[in-house]
Amino acid sequence: MRPTLLGLLRTAYVLVAALLVATLLPRLGVPPRWVPDLVLVGVVATAVLRGPVHGALVGLLAGWVVELVPPVGSPLGLTALVMMVAGFVAGFFRRTSSRSRLRAPVALLVAGVVVLAGRLAAAVVGDGSVEVVEGLWRLGVTVALGALLLPAFLALDRALVRRRLG
Repeated sequence: MRPTLLGLLRTAYVLVAALLVATLLPRLGVPPRWVPDLVLVGVVATAVLRGPVHGALVGLLAGWVVELVPPVGSPLGLTALVMMVAGFVAGFFRRTSSRSRLRAPVALLVAGVVVLAGRLAAAVVGDGSVEVVEGLWRLGVTVALGALLLPAFLALDRALVRRRLG
């Protein structure tokens, strides 16, 4: 099995998004509630096009990348597990015949709720403090930005698959 251009682009996106969210945006002074989960957007884009199994696999791998980028805030493996479930759930929004523009943002919203629930559960178990409002705010920012980014990701994916590069 040889790597495809699409696979390399997805990998590069996850790495750049994880680094951007963890290092650059906080360094620029962006408040945590305004930092979108860009990695989740990439996982959902893949899941919506490829289905639940592929979404779960990409979510698991993306979660491991997020965990390895400092600062590490949750127990090792928890982010990967939550992202895997989010990718799996988003994969159920795969429809080969439907071109609805709302399908991908709704999948992102549902996957974002899964991630938010996982983070809230980890906060309750870990240190007892729960930031529900900040989590909901970040979910809203992620879905709003994802609604702008997802159509471009999906179009690029389809174009690469059509040209047999994916």
